[in-house]
Amino acid sequence: MANESFPMLVGDRLDYTEGAYDVAVTRDSQGAGMLVRHRLSGRNLVVELLKRSEAAFAVEVSAPYATYREIRPSEASGEVEALQRVSWNPQDVVPPVYLRPMVIATVEQPANIVLNGEHGVHEVWQGVEVEVTPGAILAADQFWRASSTWESLIRLAPCDDLSPGVYRVDDCTSEGFYFKIHLHPALFEKMVNPGDAHNHCDSILTACLSRGLEIVRAEYTENERWRDYPVLNALYDKLKAHELATWEDKHFRPDEVATVLKPIVLGPEEDG
Repeated sequence: MANESFPMLVGDRLDYTEGAYDVAVTRDSQGAGMLVRHRLSGRNLVVELLKRSEAAFAVEVSAPYATYREIRPSEASGEVEALQRVSWNPQDVVPPVYLRPMVIATVEQPANIVLNGEHGVHEVWQGVEVEVTPGAILAADQFWRASSTWESLIRLAPCDDLSPGVYRVDDCTSEGFYFKIHLHPALFEKMVNPGDAHNHCDSILTACLSRGLEIVRAEYTENERWRDYPVLNALYDKLKAHELATWEDKHFRPDEVATVLKPIVLGPEEDG
């Protein structure tokens, strides 16, 4: 929990004059999920608490469509640098998934500290007594979007104008480029909270991706309009890397490409 009455080492705050929290987030090449590299530097209270094992690196994992949020502490103890692997159960979340690296207090009981020059804080905090509580956020980075290229192309939205069980795919360029999937409200609710129907919901997303690729082929190949959008450039490179036809090719098959990028998976009850 963030606390305005406690200094935080965050990029858009001036609480600290010494030290930095540097983060790098990459896809985990050894498995599903992401790799988060944490590093604290300088002379400040956050570093002091980390070295005393009274604080720990952590990552907040959230998926707003699924109302999912969890704080994952790192196993590293007493260190100011750590490499943390973060993964999640695909059945619990609906893309997009966001990660926020942070440092949290791990003190067993609330502790009072009078801030001074040894803590690296701004002069307005000098001499101020603060309370360090278990779970308090001491440092934080920005939110990182953990998604594949195709996932970053798709956004879901409820639409009252559609009949039950119906969806519609539109292209949107208001924020870069993405496919907006309008769904009847009941279908939207099922998509963001699929429960045991996650395989079926994933198949619907595959169909949406196929339709989106058709739109790119029909609307964005003239004068290579698609090159104006970084996410489409990334998708084009991905198709080339997998030796798949692109929307620029004569024999482009959106349905085949979509199912290669996101294969249809049948659950045990659907086999046979």
